[in-house]
Amino acid sequence: MTIDVDDHSHGPDEQIAVRDNPAAGRYEAVRSGTVVGTLIYERTRRRIELIHTVTDPAHRGEGVASVLVRTTLAEARVAGQQILVICPFIESWLQRHPEQREGVVVED
Repeated sequence: MTIDVDDHSHGPDEQIAVRDNPAAGRYEAVRSGTVVGTLIYERTRRRIELIHTVTDPAHRGEGVASVLVRTTLAEARVAGQQILVICPFIESWLQRHPEQREGVVVED
């Protein structure tokens, strides 16, 4: 599945699209045909575990990681999956965006 995210464009030809690459266990942020970020996950039948988010250093500060997180959370909710956050970036991102916590589970 590919989602174009218009509100994170950086010029007419530089929109960030997000695609799920289940064979690699990751979501990929793509700009102008190039992968500029990834969100690594493990998926089970009932939940998705968000493990690590990486942005190409040349594209940091451009909203790439935020687009990845928003898209991954939205797709997990649509699929009815619980979301377990392991990635420290996503944990801190959720503190800044508490409205996005729906479906996130906490394990001790």
